[in-house]
Amino acid sequence: MAASLGFAVDGSQHAPVLVLGSSVGSDGRMWEPQLPALIDRFRVIRYDHRGHGASETPPGPYAIADLAGDVLALLDHLEVERVHLGGLSLGGMVAMWLAAHSPARGDRLALFCTSAQMSPAQSWLDRAATVRSSGMEAVADAVTARWFTPSFASSHPDVAGTHRQMLLLVRPEGYAGCCEAIATMDLRQTLACCGADARRRRT
Repeated sequence: MAASLGFAVDGSQHAPVLVLGSSVGSDGRMWEPQLPALIDRFRVIRYDHRGHGASETPPGPYAIADLAGDVLALLDHLEVERVHLGGLSLGGMVAMWLAAHSPARGDRLALFCTSAQMSPAQSWLDRAATVRSSGMEAVADAVTARWFTPSFASSHPDVAGTHRQMLLLVRPEGYAGCCEAIATMDLRQTLACCGADARRRRT
C-alpha cells in the first residue's frame, strides 16, 4: 500500500512538470537553491521519501518499488499524467525505477550522484540497524561528512548545519527502511533490458 508523501509544488500550472526526489536523509527542501531557475520553465514537484519530511512512516523494510509506488500514487493524486523525472542519490534510484517500469509516465530523466546498484549491501543494513537502535544522532556526523568536504563545511557552516538538522528530523524507521531499499536494489538488468528495447524501437 502506498504511503502518503509530503510534497511541495512551485511554478506555473501550465508549465511542464518536473518531479524531484531527494537523497536519503534529506527532504524536498534540499532543492530550494535550484528553484528560482527551475520554476522559470517548469512546474516543480518536490516530494519527501517515506519517513522523511512530511511523509508517512510505515514500518520497514522498504523496496525501491515501494518508494516508486508512493510517487506514482502522488502523481495520481495530483492528476499529473506525464512528467520529467529528476533525482539525487536515492531520488535518482526511484526515478530510474519509474522510468523503467512506468515509461508512459516519464518524459526526460535527470540523474545526479546515484547508481543502479550500491555495494556493499551490508553497510546499508548496518546503518539501518544503527538508527533503529540509537537514533539519527548516531549517524549524523558520518552522513554529513559524506555530503560536505571539511573545507566546504567550515566555509559554509550554515549550509552544513541546515542539512545536518534536516537529517536529524528524519524518523529512524523511515531512514532505516530507505537504507534497506538501497541495500536490496539492483536495477542493472532492468535498465539493460530497457536500453535494448529502446535500441530495437529505433531500428
